[in-house]
Amino acid sequence: MIEEESNNNDNGRSCGNNNGSSKDVRLLLLPETSSDGNPANPVTSRAPLQKIFIDDLTKADDAGSGRRQLLVWRVPWFILLMCFMQISLHLIANECMKRRLIYKPEWSGEYWRLLTYMLLHADVWHLTLNICLQCFIGVCLELEQGHCRLAVVYIAGGAAGSLFSAWLQPHLLLVGASAGVYAMLGSHVPHLVLNFSRLSHRFSRIAALLILFLSDVGFTTFHFRHNHNRNPRISLEAHMGGGVAGLLCGFIVYRRIRIRQTNQQAM
Repeated sequence: MIEEESNNNDNGRSCGNNNGSSKDVRLLLLPETSSDGNPANPVTSRAPLQKIFIDDLTKADDAGSGRRQLLVWRVPWFILLMCFMQISLHLIANECMKRRLIYKPEWSGEYWRLLTYMLLHADVWHLTLNICLQCFIGVCLELEQGHCRLAVVYIAGGAAGSLFSAWLQPHLLLVGASAGVYAMLGSHVPHLVLNFSRLSHRFSRIAALLILFLSDVGFTTFHFRHNHNRNPRISLEAHMGGGVAGLLCGFIVYRRIRIRQTNQQAM
């Protein structure tokens, strides 16, 4: 009897489980109903969700590809090229190459000397200082104004520096990229004037440039008073020529930058 009752109980439990499972299955197989109580098509109900998901993926992919294109385009190629050439020539240039590239007073007919002297440096300290300064000053300018405009300012500053030196100190040799560095420093003035409201961290830029300029003025004054501008000799003529050329050339070639919107913002 006990066994029969247990069997009956087991049968009842199994029937109850079967009924519950069948109910669960029926619940799972029930079609989706719309707001008016009619069955809705599950494919059409999922379609908007799938479309939103695909659109999100498309937007993210477009935005990502746009960011990748922007990063590839916004590499400061001109500054990197100048740094590479200056470091390479400092390592491999022999005395014959230096004599062919340096600016010297007897440059009549050898017009390349007006620019190639910027690729040479007196020592490692001179090279390191100019590399750091031109990267610090020129990278933002190249990213915002473009490669060609910055190249024009840099080259014009170098040529003006050598011409100023030839005019005011015609007996001196000249090496170093300081004229180009000062040209970029001076061109920050027209860049800020034209794009002040569009630039990020504009007050920090002004403060950094002023600190850099005043530090250089202080070091040059100290060098003149204590070392009488010897060992090394600083060419103030080249510095002034490069700065004036960068200031004037910046107002001529620089343009107002345009704020680009990403695809996600436009949509």
